[in-house]
Amino acid sequence: MSLFNSHYRPIRSTNRLRVVAWLAIFGMTCQLSFPLIGVAQTSRRAQHALSTSALLDQAKRLVQGGDPQGALSLLERADLHAPGASEIHALRGVCLALLAKPIESAEEFDQAIALRPNYAPTYLSSGLAFANFDDLDRASARLSTALRLDPRLPGARFNYALVLARAGKYAESEEQVDIEFADKQEKESALDLWRLKARDVYYQKKWQDTIDAYRKALEFQPNWPEAYFAIGEAFYYLNLPQKSIPELEKAVSLDPEKFTAHELLGKLYQDTGRQQEAIAQLEEAHRLRPNDREAIYRLYRIYVHNGDTINSSRLQKELQNAVERDKAESNGEAKAAILNNTGIELEKKGDLIGALDQYDQAAKTDATNVVFQRNAALLLCKMGRPQEAIRRLRDILSLDSDDAETLQILAVANELAAGDLAKKRTLPAAEASH
Repeated sequence: MSLFNSHYRPIRSTNRLRVVAWLAIFGMTCQLSFPLIGVAQTSRRAQHALSTSALLDQAKRLVQGGDPQGALSLLERADLHAPGASEIHALRGVCLALLAKPIESAEEFDQAIALRPNYAPTYLSSGLAFANFDDLDRASARLSTALRLDPRLPGARFNYALVLARAGKYAESEEQVDIEFADKQEKESALDLWRLKARDVYYQKKWQDTIDAYRKALEFQPNWPEAYFAIGEAFYYLNLPQKSIPELEKAVSLDPEKFTAHELLGKLYQDTGRQQEAIAQLEEAHRLRPNDREAIYRLYRIYVHNGDTINSSRLQKELQNAVERDKAESNGEAKAAILNNTGIELEKKGDLIGALDQYDQAAKTDATNVVFQRNAALLLCKMGRPQEAIRRLRDILSLDSDDAETLQILAVANELAAGDLAKKRTLPAAEASH
């Protein structure tokens, strides 16, 4: 019974990523530097500098108003050989990122960095763009460079921690959050920091730290159901049921549709002899997730113990149905595994089209197993069709946004799509089924 099996996910904070990216970009205009050499040159060059600055300001206002395409069209008029070209490229990179064009966005940021290699805000904005495209390795590299160049850059450390958490590097993320806490001039809100800290320690199963961090978050957001459930689960794993139960009761009162909270609370009621309350919670969990076998089995045992033949017979029939479903699923899983392994053999023999067909059939036969879709995406990368691979990988992430293997392959697929064909050598082998 765990948040790991529920809809609990680390903070994605896409809007925050974009807002901080703009904080980085908005700081550029005031830092533009235009040399004025002599009185005769002052008028012409100063006028050009002002026009570049005005162009940037106008483009930024368009993006703020929700028109990145308009801003991009405006920036096409900019002189990319004049002072301020780095800022123009960076702003174009942001526009292209907002327009969901990862390859073009990356190219613009690369040009901005080449022109101004030691300017931390460009690395920050570039890193956030990569993060929005799930290219977490490159996002992490750019954000860490931003921090190296300017350790106090607003938003850089917090978003670096967010990216680390999304990559499953919770200990490293926690370390960055702790540095931000220690910085007396940190710019992030205390709530955002404590929320991220809490999730980092939760995923590391540091239960006492989980309790402490979520308690701090509740000081700022007192009715956050996730916090009460996480604290209740932490107490559960620390074998402190009397402390766990009140937290879980608060969680279900704030979020009555949370299956995992009802099931864990019912389990604790059952373990502490509160059978009627256990029945109420487990029946609610059963309503929310009818095919969960643990809830069915626990209810069945309680009703048998109470001599309730009507309900025990009902639950016994549901258990039998669940077993039959499992058998049917097992047959489908076996067929899908054969198709997948046939695909691997065909791929080894060089029959890539045949292999792709086998992977596709396996994925249709067992839609719950992402391995088959991943194998198809891997093959598409090897076949020089990275955009098709990216589409399939995004389909997987729409079901499980934190699937580490998929995120890793997606990062390579994005680089292949950007023209770095050497990255094919870093692709893993197709995964066999057993």
